[in-house]
Order: sequence, then structure tokens, then C-alpha cells
Amino acid sequence: MIDMHYDILTILYTCYMKNDFSYIEKLVSDLKDVKGIIANLYFMDNNRMKSELNIENIDVFEMFKISTNLFKEYFKDKKVLFSIEGCDYINDLEELENLYNLGLRNILLVWNNENKYGSGNQTNKGLTNLGKNFITKAVSLGICIDLSHMNKKTFWDTIDLLNKLKSDGYKVKVIASHSNSYSLCPNTRNLDDEQLLAVKNLGGIVGVVGYGPFINEQQKDLAKNYLEHIKYLEKKLGIDHIGISTDNMDFAVDLFNIDEDISLFNHKTIKNQLTNLLSNYYNKEEQEKILFKNIENFFEV
Repeated sequence: MIDMHYDILTILYTCYMKNDFSYIEKLVSDLKDVKGIIANLYFMDNNRMKSELNIENIDVFEMFKISTNLFKEYFKDKKVLFSIEGCDYINDLEELENLYNLGLRNILLVWNNENKYGSGNQTNKGLTNLGKNFITKAVSLGICIDLSHMNKKTFWDTIDLLNKLKSDGYKVKVIASHSNSYSLCPNTRNLDDEQLLAVKNLGGIVGVVGYGPFINEQQKDLAKNYLEHIKYLEKKLGIDHIGISTDNMDFAVDLFNIDEDISLFNHKTIKNQLTNLLSNYYNKEEQEKILFKNIENFFEV
């Protein structure tokens, strides 16, 4: 399978800062059945970057360079799309282009907080003028725009801009890497039907995410309810617009001593878990589309 959202670049950079790669050596084994990853480096607001990650002096370029080089060293066999989540600390369009030249191919403009480019799901403002210029530059470079984490105002401002850029002849690539159906689970990180259709209409893929709070409010019967999200999205969008993401946060417990909510999937057993989950409802061709084929084309850049 291809995991559409895993914070492995943050894990790699943390291990680099600790000068301890034992957790990575474990991941090399755990990820053996994962053929590709949208490998993410995430940035939160200043306070949480300090308190949770113990990072004060943030140099996005240096962090991205170190973590992507480590990925290439430890995970040579994986297809990869390098990603940054929360573009707060990317200084300007020149730095964005420099990051592209280092391999950046996917961006989430915001994390949950508001930043100079737009607003995440915990705030209510929209895309700023800086954000419009930033996304336009990203699209012109060929970077995929990832809509997960945006609040509705920023989401729709971005959709409007992407549709305009597409009509102007730009090649627009868009995904929602780790968002489920709001109709089934009314978490503000999930997407309502109109938003899901907007992703589809731009040729995008929605990564159905195995993170408990986005599957079911009570975080119960996660496998059953996760499958319901897949079936719901398949009905609304068609089989060609669905992928899989873990957003597996187990590392937060091991590396940062932060308690996290339940993740349905563990990378070590994910292949069998997903196959068993999907096999009673989808044929082999449909399973392959969901597991890797739909998103695989985004990796051919």
C-alpha cells in the first residue's frame, strides 16, 4: 500500500537531533509492506514547536534537507512524495522554490492554527494574499496542494484559486491526504460532501485516515467504521478518488512522551489488516486502486 500521510520526516529529524536512530531501525522493519509514503515534515504554532518538539530555532530548509537525506539513506526502496505541513516558517517564494529544488512535492498550507498564508481548522479566517501568491507559485512549480487541515473558509478560497489557475492553463494537482467524511464523523478535520466533491472535480484523491478521532467520535469499532468511510466516499466520489492514510501517531508516545488517541493501523500489520477489511466488499482491481494505484500517479513527478 501507499500511505498518503505519515510524519516520517519529523521522526527522522527528531532522531537526528537526539543522535539516536534506534526508532528508525525499527521502522525500517515495520514499513516493509509499505511501497510508498507521502513523507511529511510538520510545523505547528511556536509554542507547540517548543513544548512538544523542543525546537526553537526553526530553519525549514535545513530541517527538510536533513530529514529527506536521511529518508533516502534508510528507505531507499520506497516511493516517496516529500511533504511539508504548516508552511508558517517558509519565509518567501524564493525559499519555496529552493525547497522544491530539494525535492518538495506536496504542501499543506496550514496546520490547525492561523498563519500568514491562511487558517487551519481551529480558526476561522481565509486565504490571505500571501497565501494566494504562495499557492500560485507552488502550482507553477508542480507542487501538489494538500487541502487537509484547512478550515472551510481557507478551503473554499483555495478551491476557487485552484479552479482559476486550472482555467488559466496551469496543471493543478490536489489531494486531501488525511481527511474522512464529516457526514459520518462530525470532526472539524473531516470534509463535508460539498468539499469532497470539490476535491474530486479537480481530479484529486482523498486519503481515508485511520486516526481514531476522525473515524468515530467514540473511537469504537474503528475497523468497521473505517470501512464505512471508504464505502461512503466510494459512493460519493467513485473508486478512482480514494486512497489510504495512517497518520500513525505512535511515535509521539515513544519520542515525545505525548499521549495520543487511537490509531487503527500499525505499519507492521497494515497490509493484512487492509486486505482483510476490503476483501469482502471490493474485488482485487478495486482493492489495488484504493491501496496504491489511485495515488501512485501523483508520485510520477
